[in-house]
Amino acid sequence: MTDLRVIPTAPDDSADGAADTGKRPAPLLRYYGSELRRFREAAGLTQEELGKRINCSKSKVSMVETGRSSPLEATKKDRLNSPFTRQCEEALNTGGALTRILPLLVDVEKAYPDWFRPFPGLESEATEIYSFEPQAVPGLLQTEDYARELLRSYYPPISDAELESQVQARMHRQEALKRKMPPLSWFLLDEAVLRRPVGGAELFAAQLDHLLITGGNRWVQLQIIPFTRGPHALMNGSMVILQLPKDRVLYVEGQGSAHITATEPDVYKATLTFHAACAQALSTEESLQLIAEIRGTLC
Repeated sequence: MTDLRVIPTAPDDSADGAADTGKRPAPLLRYYGSELRRFREAAGLTQEELGKRINCSKSKVSMVETGRSSPLEATKKDRLNSPFTRQCEEALNTGGALTRILPLLVDVEKAYPDWFRPFPGLESEATEIYSFEPQAVPGLLQTEDYARELLRSYYPPISDAELESQVQARMHRQEALKRKMPPLSWFLLDEAVLRRPVGGAELFAAQLDHLLITGGNRWVQLQIIPFTRGPHALMNGSMVILQLPKDRVLYVEGQGSAHITATEPDVYKATLTFHAACAQALSTEESLQLIAEIRGTLC
């Protein structure tokens, strides 16, 4: 992960915290640590107080929060053994949020870029998804061929094996929309997404057909912001807001980096911005009509 800015290496809140080794902690450990620290502070506990509740040293809590120690106590039989996490879940009433991060700490999922790995786990837990994309069809709505062609455009190029692995991982993420009770999903796209051909006419036509089918799903709201509406509130780039069982998080992706935050002011501002942009978009019916019109020009 190049930069997951939601994971600052927070200073120890005690004077005798473990010494900094000078080595940058692993990003996914910092992600776990930042979530632990957020839940601890929400509970009004110091590191020492949490340590006493879970029969653990203050130093251990500090090391985990700053990404310098793993909560896992891996064994050959159970690589996800983490009594530390179970005790923190009980003490802080996190609703399983820390446990859901544990699989990300084990290097078994190599399909996703390192900086992206925290996101699919959160996405799979979402009950509501609000997504804006200015340039490309969002991953949850891509056809396999579209995804493959898009990944081929990346630079520096990735190997064929890595490309196929990422395509299949992206298709796997879409299983969430096929569940009996899928998340309520609101996709907002700039018209540029529909005007930028990816692959040949046949491939792009199939992608637009897929948008038309998905847009007719009653669990999905699909809106387009047309060029004729001029500038809009989300011209700075893509973002995703996820409603989780106990939290709402904001995901913003940059070039080879990602920013995930559950900080309430940031998420609230992003939510207002999203709905402001929706107010400038076509209705869902008008949006599907525009997609159909562009599709009709292809083949």
